[in-house]
Amino acid sequence: MATPAPNPIHSSITADLERGLREIQTSSHTGPPGDLDDNKKRWLGIGICLHSILSPALRIYVDPVVTNLYSALLLSDQIDKQIQPTHLRTYGAAQTYLNYEAINNNKTTHGYRTVLWDYKVYNAVDLSKLFLQPYMAYYTAFDGSCDSSALFGMINKIDKFPVNAQTAANDVRSTVRNDWAHCNFSVWDDVKYVQSLQQIENLIYLLNLNAADEKEIIEELDKWRKNGTSFLQGSTISFELGNEIRQQIHILLEYAEVISKTADTEFGKVHEALINMRETFSQYGKRISTLENTVATQGKTLK
Repeated sequence: MATPAPNPIHSSITADLERGLREIQTSSHTGPPGDLDDNKKRWLGIGICLHSILSPALRIYVDPVVTNLYSALLLSDQIDKQIQPTHLRTYGAAQTYLNYEAINNNKTTHGYRTVLWDYKVYNAVDLSKLFLQPYMAYYTAFDGSCDSSALFGMINKIDKFPVNAQTAANDVRSTVRNDWAHCNFSVWDDVKYVQSLQQIENLIYLLNLNAADEKEIIEELDKWRKNGTSFLQGSTISFELGNEIRQQIHILLEYAEVISKTADTEFGKVHEALINMRETFSQYGKRISTLENTVATQGKTLK
């Protein structure tokens, strides 16, 4: 039988490219960035879980509670019509002080001349801001602009949230979110990492979300718990996980940049750390991107 003629396209591919293609086709893993130690990886994983999993769950949770409180205060105190000096100054049995600085552009327009402030509360989002420090109140809705520090503050200050949820939220805020925001990598050992994930999970179960939302959120948390294990286990992670981590770093970077400029200057450290990690992962993916571009160029040349 005659030997089949060589495939002209295959023959035209250079030896270097052929080796590169074989690596992509036969290797399902690639080594993680060498200058990310395990503590940095744990810190990054917790940041992803806080921002992309827990915060969306908390937004779902707080929205109806604050909205119902707003409806009640419309009836009891007509807070959409109130004026100085008869406006509602404190709330609840704890006599929580209500801060009107962050709504209706009060401070921006009038500084601290409080007699000139507009005390009318026009919606539930503005109501929630009264319970927070002004630097936390830059959000415009219960959406991506409303970060975990604001959400934890609402849950802590508003007595309509169950005590067990308040306690769990305060624990996550003080021992997970705040430690993450301080950007001290040395505290993120294996024990701290495992405990933090468990605290986040425990809080999610206390939010009384509908079954579908809870299932989806817990599955996402479990996915990152598994991804974190792969990330920490040794010298290899999948291409897909590497790409997803890069995407999550980008999301966290955007968040940290906004917070560091508008609210918490300490977040500058978080922003800097994430920039360094982004660069590390960018270098990590360059070999694959180069090969993909080479393949695409070679394919066009051979057409």
